[in-house]
Amino acid sequence: MAITNGYCTLAEFKAYAVITSTNATDDGVIEDIIEAASRYIDAQTNRRFYAATETRYYDATGERELQLDGDLISVTTLTNGDGTEISSDDYDLLPRNSTPKNAIRIKASSVISWAQDANGDIEGVISVLGSWGLAATAPDDIKQACLDIAKTFYKQRFGEGEGGTATVTGAGVVIAPAGIPAKAAAIIRNWKQRV
Repeated sequence: MAITNGYCTLAEFKAYAVITSTNATDDGVIEDIIEAASRYIDAQTNRRFYAATETRYYDATGERELQLDGDLISVTTLTNGDGTEISSDDYDLLPRNSTPKNAIRIKASSVISWAQDANGDIEGVISVLGSWGLAATAPDDIKQACLDIAKTFYKQRFGEGEGGTATVTGAGVVIAPAGIPAKAAAIIRNWKQRV
């Protein structure tokens, strides 16, 4: 098994959690935990901290600026509603001086405008093929949050957690300790994208 789009590696986690075991089964569980922690971060921040090539579709509006619904790293192909490819000379990615990008604006000097398709439809006719995500690799603090969350998840396998050790009531009910470390939760709050 391998980690897909995880924010830390198996080796980084094992060094951080001081795990010396080379058991392949345990390593597989750890890899699953790292992926789960990474997807938890994605869900809580409403963004991805890895790059994925995909095409997204937008409406052709009368505005020069096209608002995007996700973090854009770069554009491979921008196709207008009429099927023509728009040259990068005809648009700017916004904001200009930082990544990720969240809008595409047709330049004032361009003769291009957002076009409807051959049927006269404007809904979902603009396509943006590109690299989507916050960055190609996770920032250091996101990696740290992933390590902290994964370590907590790993320790919960053994009844341990951020809030201490699991307890069992007289009726046999297991009360697990608290889940997400405060430091990781604060990092996640800092990166949260409002939708």
